[in-house]
Amino acid sequence: MKLRIHGTALRLRLNQAEVAQFSKTGWIEEALEFGPDATLSYTLESLASVAAPRAIYGNGVLKIQVPAGAANEWITTDQVGIRGSQEIAAGKQLAILIEKDYRCAHNPEPDPHAYPNPELETSSTKME
Repeated sequence: MKLRIHGTALRLRLNQAEVAQFSKTGWIEEALEFGPDATLSYTLESLASVAAPRAIYGNGVLKIQVPAGAANEWITTDQVGIRGSQEIAAGKQLAILIEKDYRCAHNPEPDPHAYPNPELETSSTKME
């Protein structure tokens, strides 16, 4: 699971294996170690009690929570992502995006578990 943070936006990208795990458990976690006693953990959780995607941070853990219904639709269809936002201050929003990770055309060592990239499929089909 890849985490991208840019300004006031969070984006998670999950490959096929990670989506399969998330489908079974409703939860997935990754961690980034900076050194002894310095770790940033981040999770994606599917919860029936959540009405919209939200992010919660505390004690070195970033939890991104999504409604169970939205997660199930994302997992079981060709839907690329789940998008949401939450207010973080007066007039400021945190954008949240959870996406299926597609194969990158520019990576010499692509993730074998990444989803087939529809743009690459289309362009290779056009060339034949």
